[in-house]
Amino acid sequence: MNGGNWIVFDLDGTLNRTDLVSVEAHQQAQREFGVPVRDAEFIISMFGGIARDTFPLLAPGLSEEVYAEYGGRVAELEQELLPQCGRAFDGCAEMLSALRGKGWHTAVCSNASVRYIEAVLQAIRLRPLIDELRPLELHLTKVDMLRLLLKKVEAGRAVMVGDRKYDKEAARENGIPFIGCLYGFAPDEVRDADHAVAHPLEIVEAAERLAESRG
Repeated sequence: MNGGNWIVFDLDGTLNRTDLVSVEAHQQAQREFGVPVRDAEFIISMFGGIARDTFPLLAPGLSEEVYAEYGGRVAELEQELLPQCGRAFDGCAEMLSALRGKGWHTAVCSNASVRYIEAVLQAIRLRPLIDELRPLELHLTKVDMLRLLLKKVEAGRAVMVGDRKYDKEAARENGIPFIGCLYGFAPDEVRDADHAVAHPLEIVEAAERLAESRG
């Protein structure tokens, strides 16, 4: 499967309606750990970041050891909620199928563990439509992870799709076009993408155009 055209997706806010699961998971964990319960808007603003950066803001005042426990509890709660509440953005399955029908290989590159990525993709019924995963690795940025992914698959042409500044930075640092998802959780961060989309189904045409423009 190496070579050819690859389209690399962020997960949360791009394919996954993270708000339907993770807001409740964090609020429940915050109650259990005795820290202020944050509102949905604040929790959503943390989506896409790395846990070591976001957890001190989501659960201030805990020790590093307790942050690990907090993260573990959030993960447990997400696992419990996913089967009932997990959902992809409308149109994602059709979009991925259309891309694969046009010869694109699909990948997910996310600031999350492989366990989380697999669980989410299974719950939102997109796992069969994804060819490759690149989870978070310790001390690596999304720029690094995308670089490793592109090297592994020996991508001929590639496009990155996401809803956060981390995704845009990863694409630009790796010299590939970026599609910004205005339907995601931080539209203002990606309005200056090479191509911005308001709905997942618009990604197909955007990817084709960007690939053609790069020869």
